[in-house]
Order: sequence, then C-alpha cells, then structure tokens
Amino acid sequence: MRVVKGIDVAEMIRFNPDRRAPLWWGILGLITIESAVVLTFCVSYMYLAAYADVWPPSGESAPPMLWPSINLGLLMLSSLTMFLAGQAINRGNKRGLAIGVTASVLLATAVLVLRSLELMAYEFSWKDHAYGSIVWTISGFHYVHVTSIVFGSAVVAILAWRGYFTRQRQIGVVVDTNYWYFVCFAWIPFYLLLYWGPRVYGQ
Repeated sequence: MRVVKGIDVAEMIRFNPDRRAPLWWGILGLITIESAVVLTFCVSYMYLAAYADVWPPSGESAPPMLWPSINLGLLMLSSLTMFLAGQAINRGNKRGLAIGVTASVLLATAVLVLRSLELMAYEFSWKDHAYGSIVWTISGFHYVHVTSIVFGSAVVAILAWRGYFTRQRQIGVVVDTNYWYFVCFAWIPFYLLLYWGPRVYGQ
C-alpha cells in the first residue's frame, strides 16, 4: 500500500507576508502578465515607427518633454516613499507606514493631474493615424494603472492610519507595494518611447 506523505502547513497562516502567502504569488503572476503587455506595446511602437516614412506623421511634432519628465520624477519618488513605508511596518512602525503610503498616493495623484492636462493638450486623436493610435493606447493603459494604484493604495493608507497592519499582518502592504513598483517602473520604457522615440526615429 502506497503511503502519501503529508505537507506541513503549520506556518501557512492567513497573513504570511512573504512567499508563503498564495496572494504573493498571485500578484507576481499578475505583474508577469502585465509586463508582457508592456513589452507588446513597446514592440508595437517600435515596429510602427520603423516602417513609417515619417515618425511622427507630417504635421505632428514630438511631444514636449517637461511635464512627462516631471511625472517620471514623481513616480520614482513615490516608489521611494512606498519602499520606506514597507520598511517602516517591518519595524512595527505603523505611523511610518501610514505616512509613507499617504505620501505615495498624493504623489501619484499629482501625476494623474499632470497627465490629464497633457492628454487634453494632445492635438491628434487615436483615430487620426497609427502614431495617434499607439500613443493614446499606451497613455491610456498607463493612466488607468496609475488610477488603480491610487485608489487601491488609498484603502491601504486608510487602514494604516487605523492601525490595521502589523509586522505579522502586512501581506496587503507587501502586495500593494510590489504592484506600485511595477506601475511606476513601467513608465520608464513608455517615457522613452513616447517622448524620446519621436526624436530618435524622426532624425
């Protein structure tokens, strides 16, 4: 008779804050899938630019660099404050967690405001040409993701101010932080393509 050995699940408690938590692997899977989407958008942009006679199309100028560069700086800064928030709860510092997550939410909200103004200033539509389609698609994709982390992390911030999270009960913070990093760092290739790309391919 074959004996099946059991698995020791004594340490698999509901709030494991590391790789022992199924939710940790869930967010890793989500980030992997969405990273493939980011890569697909980048390849699509480069393909369209490489085979276009003129990029951007005649009559369209390369987007201004100032506000997107400021947005990049704000997103990187928000990643730092989110990192500090995670380090704070690792030390049991609930107030440090609350301050860090709140600061990150405010910084990302500022990014949304600046991006909204930038999108409204676009002089071309998504249906005007291939350039407009890919620019609006990438911009909309990332805008929605920044919006999602603002709302999701706002909930984390509220719970943090209420003292919900502890060193042992912080899987929600870990998952939120990892996804925050993904959304912020995904802006780097998009920033290079949307704002440096026309200046490279347009030479």
